[in-house]
Amino acid sequence: MTRALLAGCFFVELAVAALLGVAVAVGRFDDPSLLVGLLSGLLAVAGLLAWQLSIEQLGKVATHGALLSGCLVFAFPFAWLVGTSMKYDEEIFVYPPRWLPSWPETVTASPYASDESVLGAERPEGVSAAQWAALWPRIETALWARSEVLLDERLRAHLAPGQLRGALTRALFATATPGVPGIAWQGREDALVAALAGRVDQEMVNEAWSSVYRSVELRAPVVRDRYHNMHLPGDGRYFLDRWGVQEGAAELLAVDSGEPALLLAYDFAQQDAVELSGVFALPVSEDEFLGITLPLRQDRSWHGLQVVLELGGKRYVLEDALYLEQYRWQELSFKIAAFDERDERELGVWPLVLAEDQGEAYAEAGAFRVAVRIERAGSLATGWRKYFSSYRNAYIATEHRWAYVFNSLYLAFLTIVGQVLSCSLVAYAFARLQWPGRELWFGILLATMMLPGQVTMIPVFMIFRYIGWYNTLAALWVPSFFGSAFFIFMLRQFMKGIPIDLEDAAKIDGCSYFGIYWRIILPLVKPSLTAVCIFTFMNTWNDFMGPLIYINDQRLYPLALGLFDFRSEHSSEYGMLMAASTLMTLPVIAIFFMAQRYFIQGVTLTGMKG
Repeated sequence: MTRALLAGCFFVELAVAALLGVAVAVGRFDDPSLLVGLLSGLLAVAGLLAWQLSIEQLGKVATHGALLSGCLVFAFPFAWLVGTSMKYDEEIFVYPPRWLPSWPETVTASPYASDESVLGAERPEGVSAAQWAALWPRIETALWARSEVLLDERLRAHLAPGQLRGALTRALFATATPGVPGIAWQGREDALVAALAGRVDQEMVNEAWSSVYRSVELRAPVVRDRYHNMHLPGDGRYFLDRWGVQEGAAELLAVDSGEPALLLAYDFAQQDAVELSGVFALPVSEDEFLGITLPLRQDRSWHGLQVVLELGGKRYVLEDALYLEQYRWQELSFKIAAFDERDERELGVWPLVLAEDQGEAYAEAGAFRVAVRIERAGSLATGWRKYFSSYRNAYIATEHRWAYVFNSLYLAFLTIVGQVLSCSLVAYAFARLQWPGRELWFGILLATMMLPGQVTMIPVFMIFRYIGWYNTLAALWVPSFFGSAFFIFMLRQFMKGIPIDLEDAAKIDGCSYFGIYWRIILPLVKPSLTAVCIFTFMNTWNDFMGPLIYINDQRLYPLALGLFDFRSEHSSEYGMLMAASTLMTLPVIAIFFMAQRYFIQGVTLTGMKG
């Protein structure tokens, strides 16, 4: 019986690990044959081990398997958090879910077609893998034949036909499938293919094209003066003829993207950089000039982007590294940092600083020169930039980021000091000193643990507001110097296990009560004090309700409240939210693992050091 129970436990542990693996790799559980085969194989493995191993060995295997399974289950949400922070927004809401972030394409030539943003172009539910392998070529052929009739020849002139066909048909399939009844997938294949192709119209083709087409396009810059007024650079409207390629294998082609624009067709087969520049009339005086806004469509290639502005014999370059990370039109604004020192990167305004190399800077009066340089990114650089872009954007989007970190560390340090000093002193008095009413007062202390915090929340707030601590950090750390009933109880129990002989020997040597506490008791309760420090740090670091009640100034927010404020401003940018949450979680995890040994010793309250 014991052997059978252990074998069953081991099978459950293997099943948990295997199902998590299927969730990550496949993302769906609608294939009964896969699940039955997997579970049958695991059952056979568990039965074989139960037959070969002794009960003692099987018990060890089951115990370690339970621990590993628990680790996998509890680590899974954190792994999902980290993985989501590295995804594109369109990777988050998709079925089957993509648990692992995709590796970005390595782009060497643009324009190009990509299906990385296509959602729902997967095997439908109820269709086996074998059926899908035979059906998809027919569907793809029909969708491509239909889209060829509706797609403007000028749009696909610069794309490889095979590349466009694969991406466009997947996008059309994802759009057309929701309108097909589920029963159609169980009927005749000819009727199904005809139904899908029949749903494709001009609007659907245009929508699919916009989701798969990638290109770099730009228009003329718009001048921004110091009063934040916008000016076109001259008397005309578009000024596209001012742009020209200065370096690299590239050409500029006139296109119509709602408005006239220039398409930059480049190829990094021979060179690793492309540069184009243009000279434009200055519609304001140099004293009033602040910066420019450049309408730019990016191709999500993650290549490096450098913008150089030359005005009045001075050359300005970007202070931050920019990448081609979007795939739609975006207005990139740049300003000379010396004229306006405010950090407006969150609003899409990037600072320009004086370049170290000022040689041959454009100096003609009444005009300025803009140069746009694209530098090739390799596969590793592309992946790095994509995976950590949400962290970079979250950092930029948080104005008081370092204030949040400082406030959290400041509160954590003071509350740890307060709890350690106050709780250890009170615990020493309850554990080692003899005084009238000790047990009664200790019972009253424990009774306060049954008092909900919501009961004292309003009275404490009124007291702190009366003494002038509202909207100050003092209201969050001063109460720690009055102790915590739970920590006092924990330390008292640990101190009661210390032999009385050590205390008697110290008294013979003339040591005072405080000396005994400081020289004898504290060194012996280090594991328990470490547990107090860890608990206090975690509670303070994650405290949200306290700062929400007492703090009104954003500069005094700790990270927990700062993250809440960040969420209210960027509620739809899930990658940035997950990145900010990950960064806030990492210190707690790191401290726990570094102090794990002391933490376990302190909580178990066993033994005495030495």
